[in-house]
Amino acid sequence: MGIRSCLVWIKNRSLLLSVLFGLLSALALLIVKMQAVLSYSPDISGSEMSGISAIQLLLDGEDIYTDPEKAPFRLTQYTPLYFTIVTFLVKIVGLTGVDVHKIYLASRLVSNFFTLSAVSIAGYFIYRVTKQKIAAFLTGLALFHVLSFWFLTTSRPDSLLVLLTTLFIVSVYYGLENKDQKLWFLAIFIGVSAFFVKQSGAILPISAGVFWLAQRDFKMLLKLTAFGILTFGIYLAILPINTIQLFFLNIVGGVANSASWGWFYDWTLEHWLLQFAPLMVLNALVSSYTIYYRPHGFHLFLVIASVLFFLFATSTAFKIGAGVGYYQDYLIVAMIQLVLAFTQTNDFTNLKTGFVKSGVALFMMMAFLHCSLYMYMKYKSGISRNFEALYTEERKVAAYLREQKNLKPTEYIYVCNSENFQGSYLSFFLFKNNLIPFPDLVYLADQNGTFNYDEFRRMVDEKEIRFVISPKGKAPANILSYNFGNTLKYSSTMGSYDIYEADKR
Repeated sequence: MGIRSCLVWIKNRSLLLSVLFGLLSALALLIVKMQAVLSYSPDISGSEMSGISAIQLLLDGEDIYTDPEKAPFRLTQYTPLYFTIVTFLVKIVGLTGVDVHKIYLASRLVSNFFTLSAVSIAGYFIYRVTKQKIAAFLTGLALFHVLSFWFLTTSRPDSLLVLLTTLFIVSVYYGLENKDQKLWFLAIFIGVSAFFVKQSGAILPISAGVFWLAQRDFKMLLKLTAFGILTFGIYLAILPINTIQLFFLNIVGGVANSASWGWFYDWTLEHWLLQFAPLMVLNALVSSYTIYYRPHGFHLFLVIASVLFFLFATSTAFKIGAGVGYYQDYLIVAMIQLVLAFTQTNDFTNLKTGFVKSGVALFMMMAFLHCSLYMYMKYKSGISRNFEALYTEERKVAAYLREQKNLKPTEYIYVCNSENFQGSYLSFFLFKNNLIPFPDLVYLADQNGTFNYDEFRRMVDEKEIRFVISPKGKAPANILSYNFGNTLKYSSTMGSYDIYEADKR
C-alpha cells in the first residue's frame, strides 16, 4: 500500500480511529482516576472534604444544617440529596463516622459511577436518535474526558448533578417527540431533584419553564410549575434539612462569597474555559442557525437550555470559590446539540467531507490526549505522596485525645490551618468535637460579614475550647485571626503536632 493509499485509508476511517484512540485514552484515564480514588489523599477534586464531613454527620445522626453563628460553627453550602444517598449506601455496609478512609472510598466510587452513567446515557441517547455508533461513542468519550479534566465530579455532588442533567435532557426529548406530558412531569421532577443536589441545578426546571413560555403554552407552564412546587415541598419534608430557616441560611449564606474578576480569570477563564472555546463558538453558531431557520421543538429547547446554562454558569463563576464546574451542565447540553446538528440533519452537508471529518478526528484525539495527560500529572504527586502516613499519625493523635486526655463528645477542639493538608484527617477523626469543620467557608463568611462570629471569640476568651492542635513548632492561630492570648497552655507534643489545652487556672 502506497503512501497515498494509506492516507486515503486513514481519511476514510479517521473518526473510527479517533474512537479507538479515545477508548484507550479513557481506559488509561480510568486507571489514573481509580488510583486517586484508592489513595489517602484528603482532597482529589476540590472541596471534597466538606462533603465527607456532611456524610459523617448524617451517619452519626447529627444535623448538617445548623446555625452558622453558634458552636459548632458548621456551614454546609450544598443541598443534601447527594450526601443522603451516599450515607444510605455506607450504612448498608455498616460503616460508622470514624471509618474515614472507607467513607472517602465510598463517596469517590459512587461519584465515579454517577459520572460514568451520565456519559454512557448521553452516548446511548445519541445512538438512539441518530443510529450512528461513532457519533455515540465520540459523545460519551468527549464528555468523560472533559468532565475528568475539570476533575470536579469525584466525591462531589456535581457527579449526581451531571447525571440528572443528562436524564433531564433525554426526558425532554422524548416528551416532545412522543407528545407525552408525563415525561415533562418526569423532567420537572428530575430538575427539582437537581436543585437538592446542588443549588445550580435550579437552572434545569427554569429552562423547561422558559421553553413553554416561548411556546406561549401558559396552561402547560402552570401545570409544570405547580408540580415543581409540590415536588419541592416533598423534598423539604423528607430530606435531612433540620429546619427550613437553617437550611436556606446555610445554602444561601454558604455560597455568599464576594465576586472577583481576578478569581474568574485565574480559576475559569485562563486555565479552563479558553481551552474549550471551539465548543462555545460552535454552540453559538448552531444556536443562531436554529433560531433563524428552525425555532421549534427539541432544537429550540437545546438553544434555550444552552443559553441559560451558559449565562448562569458565567454569572456564578465570578464568585470566590467557584470554578469551571458550573459549566458542566452547559457542556452536556452543548455537546448533544452539536452532535445532533452535524449528524441528524442535512443542513451541514458541506461540513461532512472526508477532510473535515479528519480534522474533527484529529482534534478529538488531541483533546483526549491532553485531558488524560493533564489528569495523570494532576494526580501523580497526590498518588505518590505518602498520605497514608499522615492518616495513621492523625488517627493516633485523635485516639490519644479521646483515650488518654479523656476528650468528651461535648467538648470542642480547634485544628489550626496548615499547609499540605496537615490536620485534615484529624478534623475527621474528631468530627464530633471539631469546632470549625469548614474553616475556608467560615473565613470568607467572616470577611464578607455574612455571619457574625462573636460567639467564637467569646469561647476563646472564656476558655471553652478544650484543645487546640497546631503543627509542631507553630504558635496556635485561628482562621478568624483572633488572638488565643493566655487562654491556652502547652500540654504535649505528639508526632508532628503540638497540643494545647484550655488554661483553667
